[in-house]
Amino acid sequence: MGDEKNASFSLTMLDVGQGLSVLIEADGEYLLYDGGGRSASSYVVSYLQQHGVDQVRWLVASHYDEDHISGLVGVLNTTEVEEALLPDYAADTRIYQSLQNAIAEQNVPVVTPLQGDLYTLGSTEIEVVGPGNNHYAKDNDNSLCLHVSYGNFQCLLTGDAEQEAEEDMVRSGQDLSCDVYVVGHHGSASSSCDALLDAAAPQYAFLSVGEGNPYGHPAEETLESIQRRGIALYRTDKQGEVTVYSDGDRYWFSTASCEDWTHGTQTFSDESVATTSPQEALFILNTHTKKFHLPDCPSAAQIEEQNKAYADVSRDELMSRGYTACKRCAA
Repeated sequence: MGDEKNASFSLTMLDVGQGLSVLIEADGEYLLYDGGGRSASSYVVSYLQQHGVDQVRWLVASHYDEDHISGLVGVLNTTEVEEALLPDYAADTRIYQSLQNAIAEQNVPVVTPLQGDLYTLGSTEIEVVGPGNNHYAKDNDNSLCLHVSYGNFQCLLTGDAEQEAEEDMVRSGQDLSCDVYVVGHHGSASSSCDALLDAAAPQYAFLSVGEGNPYGHPAEETLESIQRRGIALYRTDKQGEVTVYSDGDRYWFSTASCEDWTHGTQTFSDESVATTSPQEALFILNTHTKKFHLPDCPSAAQIEEQNKAYADVSRDELMSRGYTACKRCAA
C-alpha cells in the first residue's frame, strides 16, 4: 500500500450517479472517459477544477447516451481539450448535437479510432479493443472499449458494450487481461458476459451505478458472476468516487473494497416519455401496448394514430418507463 504522492498513475471512477465518468492521470497528462449525465455535469467540471486539471489530453465518449456524454459538454466549455476520441456513428439526439457543437466551437480535433489502434498518455499505452465493427444494431455495442496499460497495471473499460460486442472482442484474440475491470453498462444483465470476464480475469471491479435507479442496475446475475470469480467490488452507489493508484509496479486503492453486494430492483416511473417530432424520432411508441419500435419497423406502421408517439430518448429511458422493445425490428 502506498499513497497518492508515490503514484505516477491514477484512475478515478467519479460518482456521477446513474452514468459513467472515469478520469485517468498518467505522468501529469489526463484522459477523461465519459462525463456522466446532465445532473452530474457541474460535479465533473468542479472535480477537474478542484484537482488542478486545466488540460485534458484525450476526451473520450464511449458512445452517445445522455448519461455518458452530457458532462463532456460541460468539460469542453470549461477545460482545454487537445483531442477527442469518438465512436464512428451518429445519434439523432439533442445531447449528441450539443456535443458536436461544443467540439466545433472549441476547435477540438476528432479521431474515430479503429480496433487495434494505439494511443499514449504519458507512458501509458491505450489500445482500442472494441468495437470490432461499426454495424451493430445496438448503439451500446458501438461503445469505444479501451485496454489501458501502465507498467504492470492494466485496466479494461467497455462503456455500455453488451454481450454481442463483448464476445466479438474475445474472439478477436486481443489481450483483454486486466487488474481492474470497469463493469460494463452499470452492471446490466446484458453485459459482463462469462466469456469477457474469463478473458479479462480481473482481480477488482469498478461499478458506476446510481442508487435506487429504475433500471434494476446492477443485475443480480451480474453481481453473482463477479462474486463467484472472487473479484473484489467497488461501487459508486455505496462508496462514492474510488481511485486506484499505481507506480507502474504496484497498485493500491483509495479505500477498501465494498462488502455490499445488493442488486438493483427495476421500477417504472409514472412520468410520461417526452415526445418529439416524427422527423427527430429514434423510436416510435405504441402507448397502448407499451412497445417501442425503430422508425422503419413494419409493425410501427400498423399502430393506430391515437396510440402512436415519437421519442428521441434512449432505450434505457424507455424501458424505465415500462416500455419493451419490439422483437420484430429488434429495437
